[in-house]
Amino acid sequence: MTDPRAPSRPEPAPHAHHLLLYGDDEQFLAAALPFTHDGLAAGEPVFVATTRHNTALLRHRLGSWAEDVAFAPSHWYRTPAQALLAFHDRAHATPGPSRVLGETPWIGLTPDQAREWNRYESLLTLALASTGAWHLCPYDTRTLPAHVLHSAQLTHPTLTTGAVHRPNPAHITPERFSAACDSVPLPEPPVGCVEFRFDGPRQIADLRAFTARLARRAALPADRIDSLLICVDEAAANAVRHGGGTGCCRMWTTVAEVFCEISDPKGTLDTALAGYLPPDTSHLDGRGLWIIRQLSDAADMRTTHHGTTIRIRISRRR
Repeated sequence: MTDPRAPSRPEPAPHAHHLLLYGDDEQFLAAALPFTHDGLAAGEPVFVATTRHNTALLRHRLGSWAEDVAFAPSHWYRTPAQALLAFHDRAHATPGPSRVLGETPWIGLTPDQAREWNRYESLLTLALASTGAWHLCPYDTRTLPAHVLHSAQLTHPTLTTGAVHRPNPAHITPERFSAACDSVPLPEPPVGCVEFRFDGPRQIADLRAFTARLARRAALPADRIDSLLICVDEAAANAVRHGGGTGCCRMWTTVAEVFCEISDPKGTLDTALAGYLPPDTSHLDGRGLWIIRQLSDAADMRTTHHGTTIRIRISRRR
């Protein structure tokens, strides 16, 4: 299983992605206010996607300046892949310099979710490459667990206090960080999960029917079933066209999610960057993994000596 036309790696702008560690409201404002003021004064678009508390603080202290700031809608951080695309598109659509104050929502995440948001923070450096975007990432040392603060040191190329910026010696490349995320093995599917084995393109329609039937049984909303079917189509098509031509689909449910896993025993895939950055739009193929990441709530991809596995997760809640 391969993605034949994955996007080329852009060259990152090393000072476009800054980490701000703050321990109280005044430390946050000491960096956020001049960051916002200076951008507006220079005529640069400023976008803010932070916590409700910090949004209220910033609005209050900005006063009338707040009218010129674009504040993110509440659903901005729905999934890491969608947030990465949103920031990528915003930066690439803006001519000239722009500024973003983006604070990832860490509270209440499972270890799997936190790992994907850490990966998002690392890949954001690539998403901002070749743009004039300056992204400031605040991390609240009062509330965030130690493992989140440790990962923040690895995923940001620059440290800032607001007044002073310096290169971050702990930063590691996005490729290396993302590959480390993929070194965590996936848990085995539960005993009793339902299987469908397919051999060649003629069985893809049967695979769709199998997936739709189990998704309806799990009471997935209709729009989520549609998203799941597109993801399964793309994963199975990759196995048929670019892998060994055969595969196995396994499905199971939890209280919160529907899992659908496509395994290709002969496929190979470099998963470190696969499907995270928008593909080359000049070609029709090479988009499958990116589509899967955009339409699912999460997608885990692994390649071992047993082949390639794509595990798709869809929330059972709207």
